[in-house]
Amino acid sequence: MKFTDLNPKREIGAHSLHIVLGEFSILIDAGMSPKDVGLACLPDYTRISTDSVDLILITHCHLDHIGSLPCVHRQQASARLLMTAASAEILPVMLQNSHSVMLRQREELNVEEYPLFTRQEVDAVSDDTFIMVFGKTREFIKGNDHLKITFYPAGHVMGAASVLLEHQGRRYFFTGDILFRRQHTLSGAQIPTQEVDVLVTETTRGLAELPATFSYEAEVMRLLEAVSDTLQKGGSCLLPVFALGRLQEMVTVIYEARRRKILPRRFPIYCSGLGLAIVDVFEKIYRNRRQYGIDYQPLSPIAVPGSSRDTDYPLAPRDKSLFRRHFLQDLGVRPLIGKYIKPGHDIKVPSLFIMSSGMLAEHTPAYQIASALLPFDHNLIAFTGYCDADTPGGKLLAMQPGEIFPFEALQFNSPIRAAIQRYDITGHADREDLVAFAMQIKARTIVLSHGEEDSRKWFCDEFAKLLPDVAVVNPEPQATYEI
Repeated sequence: MKFTDLNPKREIGAHSLHIVLGEFSILIDAGMSPKDVGLACLPDYTRISTDSVDLILITHCHLDHIGSLPCVHRQQASARLLMTAASAEILPVMLQNSHSVMLRQREELNVEEYPLFTRQEVDAVSDDTFIMVFGKTREFIKGNDHLKITFYPAGHVMGAASVLLEHQGRRYFFTGDILFRRQHTLSGAQIPTQEVDVLVTETTRGLAELPATFSYEAEVMRLLEAVSDTLQKGGSCLLPVFALGRLQEMVTVIYEARRRKILPRRFPIYCSGLGLAIVDVFEKIYRNRRQYGIDYQPLSPIAVPGSSRDTDYPLAPRDKSLFRRHFLQDLGVRPLIGKYIKPGHDIKVPSLFIMSSGMLAEHTPAYQIASALLPFDHNLIAFTGYCDADTPGGKLLAMQPGEIFPFEALQFNSPIRAAIQRYDITGHADREDLVAFAMQIKARTIVLSHGEEDSRKWFCDEFAKLLPDVAVVNPEPQATYEI
């Protein structure tokens, strides 16, 4: 296998892997960096000749994995696009929203090359999509060469897939973004017990050191206790969330908590942003869950320790937990009216805001709400997922109470008086679970992907200690490796 990571930087961002197996040229994902603008946010597709790619495989629909798909599809018009049925429903919503954001940023940031693609090119992507069914192997032929591809549920978010490639007697497994434990809205990864020659694994949480007693359910309860305490003391709470997956998960948690009287019975709840546009898509998928394969289970699934912790917490995810549209109505969720939110002006009625973006990106509802809550010590801003250090959310998390935080897009500086907390309620597998997974499938070679430099180093050190006979590759950006 020839392997090239097309992300210009060794970090989470513009994820795209170029794989060559015999006669087949394959792209896995076509992402966009969330913290760069213009052409700088793209993978380096100049390394691939026009119309040379045979297959483009999409693991899931976060923008760091699909944001540049229309761009590369324009360049590789004859490539077949493979993704799950759920991803095929979600993808156009995500890309059309990205197009709208780029139109706005063209004016606000004076980025002449925006938008990087047209709405018609988003439609063309959907028209050329080939649906992969979980657990069903498809064989592709090119000349005298044969390639088998199988998608498996990866947890993480709706539609997310891990990918198995089989070529000339060798097996190559790509985790994509993966989560082994179940969430309130989705089962965990469902990977069959099987040995592989090469494992390409995400490394997002290499620096996340958790105590042995840690559990997702306990962390959810810790968040709910903080939200309840803040509201009862007259403050408001902001949960910055990713629009796909995290918003629906947090709404479900709040719905269940209120139903079971863990939270006060009544308080205003506001949601805004792209996450609400995805609600109808989730409803369609859950109503037709067999068609979308979200209940798929292999005959002999991998058993990773973090996926099977037994807990007695009141909100431990149940087998049939899932998000439904009526949760919003039952909670009385209201849309955000932005003109009433002003930097430095506190929210008069204690409220809960579940807002995108998860990293407090500028010009988003979460960024706007944060500018109102931050100067007041009775408020809470609670991060529940990954936050890049270079984003506004990452910078806020790194600062101390009393320091001045600049809301540059709003031309407003605020002292940090609100409580700033991070809750480890992530959609990514813990590092120990990924190591356990690698050991169970007995990978002969491990390739590190999708992680910051320090996170990758932890995996390098851990694999060297536990799997000294396994070759570990930590690829340089844009360098090609024979694996």
